Amino acid sequence: MDFRNDGEYVKGCIAGGRYYLHINANGDIEPCAFIHYSDSNIHEKTLLEAYRSPLFMAYRNSQPFNQNHLCPCPLLDNPGALAKIVESANAISTDLQNPEDVRVLSAKCLAAAENWRPVADRLWACSRYGESRIG
Repeated sequence: MDFRNDGEYVKGCIAGGRYYLHINANGDIEPCAFIHYSDSNIHEKTLLEAYRSPLFMAYRNSQPFNQNHLCPCPLLDNPGALAKIVESANAISTDLQNPEDVRVLSAKCLAAAENWRPVADRLWACSRYGESRIG
């Protein structure tokens, strides 16, 4: 399995403590290796405390981010989803080189999400997981 193509097999995103999390070199506990926002640090909290933190709870409670599991990512596939989670948890950017506001980062992914969605919807509808078939 990989991050980008496992959604249909695990019913969405694996991150956010559902099956996976990431701890960066500074000790920040992040939902994903590609999503550099955190409200917990391993030097200050246990993993259980981090799992129960507002960021991880919001992430898990939002999953699945939609019913098409070919679009599992709150950043790349679901515009606004990551921003809502990060802001609700008052999480901060943990990018060690270039801290970035979550809305700025999300805006950079909008075109890719909009281009992928129609393709993903057609593929999903034709898959054994989709609810309908397209002829």
